[in-house]
Amino acid sequence: MVSATVAQLNEPIIGKAFNTTKKENFSGFIGENTTAVFSIDYLYLSRKKQELNVRKFHKSDLQLMESRNIYMPPEGDFYSEPTEAYLQNDKIYLFSVLMGEKGNPNLIELKIFDDHLERISTGIVDTLGLDEVLYVQESREQDGFVLGRYNKYSKLTEQKIDLTAIDNAGIVQWRKSVKSPMALQNITIEDIAYSKDSPIFVLCNYAYNLNNRNAVSESDMLNNKYAIWAYDHDKNFLKEFELRIKGKWINGIKMHVNRQGNLLVSGFMNETKHYSINGTFSLLINSQLEVVNSNFQKFDTDVRKKFIDAKDINKIKELEDYVLNDMKIQEDGSYYLVGERFYKYTERNYDPRTNITSTIEHYNYNAIIVSYFDSLGNNLWTECVPKYQNSTNDYGYYASFSTMNVEDGLYLFFNDTEKNNEIGLTDYFNYKGLFNNRRAQISYVQLDHEGVKERGALIDASNDFMLRAKQCHQVSENTMYLMGETGRQSKVFSVSLKEEN
Repeated sequence: MVSATVAQLNEPIIGKAFNTTKKENFSGFIGENTTAVFSIDYLYLSRKKQELNVRKFHKSDLQLMESRNIYMPPEGDFYSEPTEAYLQNDKIYLFSVLMGEKGNPNLIELKIFDDHLERISTGIVDTLGLDEVLYVQESREQDGFVLGRYNKYSKLTEQKIDLTAIDNAGIVQWRKSVKSPMALQNITIEDIAYSKDSPIFVLCNYAYNLNNRNAVSESDMLNNKYAIWAYDHDKNFLKEFELRIKGKWINGIKMHVNRQGNLLVSGFMNETKHYSINGTFSLLINSQLEVVNSNFQKFDTDVRKKFIDAKDINKIKELEDYVLNDMKIQEDGSYYLVGERFYKYTERNYDPRTNITSTIEHYNYNAIIVSYFDSLGNNLWTECVPKYQNSTNDYGYYASFSTMNVEDGLYLFFNDTEKNNEIGLTDYFNYKGLFNNRRAQISYVQLDHEGVKERGALIDASNDFMLRAKQCHQVSENTMYLMGETGRQSKVFSVSLKEEN
């Protein structure tokens, strides 16, 4: 294997703290232009009272430039539910569902704002049935959108998906209802890959939704049946790929169209039908809708020893509670699967003296799993990044991690303790847990095509702001924006790649 070194990071830029008038639920960064980076916060108070606060920060120093609530109550007998927001070509595209009252149909609304947060246009792009679910996907070229609609309830009749393509002027280009040749009773859209240079790929799940992770019964088992619908609008042609692995079940799946125009489908699997994993699978489909490569690989003992203590290696055959978070594609077509061990449990204590029962919700976001594949989808290695985050009654707001995809690898960012950054990279079991974010430090882990390379502090331990990692999705090729919070104060951090000499 050719050795590669991940591009190094510059010193972080730290913006000034700003106040929020209410305890907002940070929704994430939506994009950047030449001068500013944009974030959005959604606050639901009631059907008739909501806020959608867009903030602009200077890219150079991350100072807050402007903040505005762009939510507008709809006219007539409707109430609005914002669905997705995107930034394309210095314009913000806000998709909302207008819920009808007094028998009115539901409508899909698109509002477009300029980069000064002024509304440019408002229009209705489609309708939404009372039993339908909406899925919105941005095009790979960031020059339009596709909407997918499906029925959320099981039926004995034929299932279909309604597709609507919209350009970046907000104009509907075409609508099409596509149906599977199979007799389906249930269907859920889990992902869409949309590019104008290739077919539209829709990842479907044909099974009932049994995603009750806290059940202790048969309903806690996997019941997923995945398929890819490849639809070519120009040829009005639909081809279906049903995903099956004999004697195994899929537990986590992602798809992505790479720079070569091929569809990569990959994820984790198991052999017990429980919420655990014991290997990876992959599928490569070219633009002519031909299967180029298909394989699966079970984790060997060396991999399992990174996640399971030696005394339990013969008793525990699968990695329990791991959830697939993301799929990151490299320029050469190779890619990473990144997941995390997540589980929660409820603790109830009864005090007979007061006749009061107290309830504590425990949220656990633990070790990160990273699997690396070549451009054909062959799994080359799987690595463990130790992390132990436990918090109570906070919905895990400051837990989990965010990922920065760079030319030759990945950076992972999360809250950790200062002492954990001093432990060796292959010491998987001597990390100390971070409980309720006490003495936390914003940390990073660096990986390249050969594995984990470095672990350290991103922000000095004197920083009081906790990272909201789960909402910090990468919106720039060479810069990662991160949101920190403490109380009702927030602060933006950014890290960028060093330029090569």
